[in-house]
Amino acid sequence: MKNEPARRRLARIRCLLESIKHIEQGKSLPSALCFVPAEIEYAREDNRNQRVITIHKKPKSDAQCVGELPAVSNLQLFASGSEVFNSSGSWIKLSQKTLQRYCSGKPAKEGWILAAPYDSKHGVGTPYVKAVDGSSPSKGSRTIKSWQEAVEMCYSLRISDPPSIEKYADKEAMQQLSAPPPKWNLDADEELAKFMADHINKHEASLGNISRYVESVQVSSEEDSKDALTDGDPDTFWETDGRQGKHWIKLSMRAGTIIRQLSVTVDAKDDNYMPHHIIVMGGDSANLKQLNEVFIDTSHTGDVCILKGMTQYFSIIQIAIKECKDEGIDTRIHGIKLISESEKEPGLNQDLFTPTELIRFPKLDAVDPALLYRRAQALLRFIELLDSVLHYLLPSWNYSAGSFKDLEAIRQLLPLSKHRTLLIEKVIRESQSSSPAHMPKLFINRRSAAEHRADPTQDPDAKHSILNQLYEGLKQEKCGVKMDYRWSARYDQWWECKFLSEGIIDQGGGFRDSLADLAEELCPSSVDAPIPVPFFIRSPNQLHDSSNVNRDAYVPNPSCKQFGKYEWIGMLMGACLRSNREHLVLSLPSFVWRQLVGEKVTWSRDFMTVDSAQVKLLESLETMDKESFDTKFGGVLTYTTVLSDNTLINLVPGGADKFVDYEQRTEYIQLVRNCRMGEGKQQIEAIRRGLLKVLSQAVLDLLTWQELERRVCGDPDLAVEALKKCMHYEDITENDRRVKFLWKALENFTNDDRSRFLRFVTGRRRLPAPLYICPGRSSVQADSLPEAATCSSTLFLPEYTSAKVAEEKIRYAAYNCMAIDTDVSPWEE
Repeated sequence: MKNEPARRRLARIRCLLESIKHIEQGKSLPSALCFVPAEIEYAREDNRNQRVITIHKKPKSDAQCVGELPAVSNLQLFASGSEVFNSSGSWIKLSQKTLQRYCSGKPAKEGWILAAPYDSKHGVGTPYVKAVDGSSPSKGSRTIKSWQEAVEMCYSLRISDPPSIEKYADKEAMQQLSAPPPKWNLDADEELAKFMADHINKHEASLGNISRYVESVQVSSEEDSKDALTDGDPDTFWETDGRQGKHWIKLSMRAGTIIRQLSVTVDAKDDNYMPHHIIVMGGDSANLKQLNEVFIDTSHTGDVCILKGMTQYFSIIQIAIKECKDEGIDTRIHGIKLISESEKEPGLNQDLFTPTELIRFPKLDAVDPALLYRRAQALLRFIELLDSVLHYLLPSWNYSAGSFKDLEAIRQLLPLSKHRTLLIEKVIRESQSSSPAHMPKLFINRRSAAEHRADPTQDPDAKHSILNQLYEGLKQEKCGVKMDYRWSARYDQWWECKFLSEGIIDQGGGFRDSLADLAEELCPSSVDAPIPVPFFIRSPNQLHDSSNVNRDAYVPNPSCKQFGKYEWIGMLMGACLRSNREHLVLSLPSFVWRQLVGEKVTWSRDFMTVDSAQVKLLESLETMDKESFDTKFGGVLTYTTVLSDNTLINLVPGGADKFVDYEQRTEYIQLVRNCRMGEGKQQIEAIRRGLLKVLSQAVLDLLTWQELERRVCGDPDLAVEALKKCMHYEDITENDRRVKFLWKALENFTNDDRSRFLRFVTGRRRLPAPLYICPGRSSVQADSLPEAATCSSTLFLPEYTSAKVAEEKIRYAAYNCMAIDTDVSPWEE
């Protein structure tokens, strides 16, 4: 049929939308998405190298042996579509009739064979068995061979009822994929997606030994280091030496190899050696044609897919590196990975789901790893379905919402998408404008700005602030340039600063200093510094000693109505995201970032990052009995609430004179929530309008709030040495064994681990923040979890029997801080 591709696409979209509803509601996923064929015929992959294949009771190399497949060339073998991938390789579950035929002794209920071996360096090896193309359990009958086919069959528009897929399915395996783990919800799926995003790139194998598909590799220069492209080690690299834009890698392909996926491995730390623009050519040596063009996010580290889904053989594949970050001359490539149409891509590794790895993810820690693995497999199917239609759902470069609104509920699953990052870069690139004809030159008086910061009361309108000087100086009528901030990332200095009475020649450093000064005015890093401009105020969490979350956070000032400047701040944030280089460090809570990207905010999860005391108070009111309520709040609690800027709001007319009775507390709670959740909304909307003047709606739709924060503010780098400078010791010495264990643990921590540790002890995510180390309480047993008091930024360290135990306990505490923080709620007596 002429319209068959469109029909299949619509079927996938219908299945996608239904799956989103099921994920949001914690229901079983659609059967078609989780379809597992009941029977697939396999044959030996290499009849010349015959070997006995052991049948195991479980998909593990050390599991009980229940039989053997003989070393014969005409082996007839059937298996279910149920598969498991682990550190040994790819396993398939044998069908009952094959199991009964080859089991020794009493027939087993279940039997698995290793279909393809795997090792961490070379990836998936040559398969022992391979599915027979066009195989069918009974000739002439209609079968469904894959979940993709099941989706298209079940969700295509048709006059008759959709066909039943049950008779073709392994019902048990399908149920395992479809059903969520007990007490599962969307929050758990989001946490699982974070776990997968963090671990798949770290543990994912290379896509097969490239020598199986490539006769030879030629490079444009530096032949001696080209082996780094195929050694499977991401720490080694091929580094060019030649002219800008003239670097290439040429692969001479083995006969008959059709590429399913070709990737290169890159590292963002390579700076201007990092490839940005790649063109892939294919053909014979005399006639190459362009197959794909890719623009790589220069902040990305890991594998980047540069070619996929080929349907024909090309004898030569040439990878041309046309451009590097910051117009770098030479480039570095850390590896090439390839999957052919005849090879299976390695699946999600079941061995990732260990207690050691799950310790950073409290919502997953108590769930059966086998259930987590199946749920992860189902999510990967969902993401593959999403990727297949993602570019049809996005709005174009305009301010419309497009069709992407339907996917808002699963925003936190998007980091699993393989297509999203390149799509974001494509949308950004297509919406960029030409660079200004000349660079604006600003005259900035930092001395008067410093005097204003020291005593803002002397300049109530903040005319001498860095923010005001930049804002006024960049107006088109003053600088002669329209500043739309949608320039190419190569335009890396947006204005030139001349600092009055300072001998600085701005070649980029002054411009970056002005951005840093602006950020410091908006969200001062010191807890004691006055706030020199009125756009953001300290959140109640900064002011309450009882708070143990986001104690460094600022929120938009609900009393500030300078919406034009809020829009300008939003435009600068968008410019930082586009540049991938410049940053505006704004310490905002998730409550604000979520609204900026269009994610839904909730009271218990997100407003907790603004005013945890208010959230806890209303929670206690909900569950409080009448006697306790009358004792604590009777004749005291009125229909009022206080905003973050200390403005008193009447929740009902005359609310300050109306007391809340026990029976009315539910109404009062809802009124407070509605009022507080709406504070700062106008200001946040103004910032978002500024963002959308610089970025397409599609970019914000594709980003999570965490990614927007990271791309605007940068990654907070918490070096161990920087932490040591903030550390103070009380009743314990720096040479104490506990302190040495602490520093050993922090050295082994990732940057994210250290950020979590800092938040556990101080409630803050960035330095500077004082930290105090004290010995644990005398009543605490050895090898216990450490305790923290965020009001005093103090860590209480118990005794540990080894550095390894100390590291495990401190890391666990850092990721479970809400449960074990020693601070007491101000509402508890």
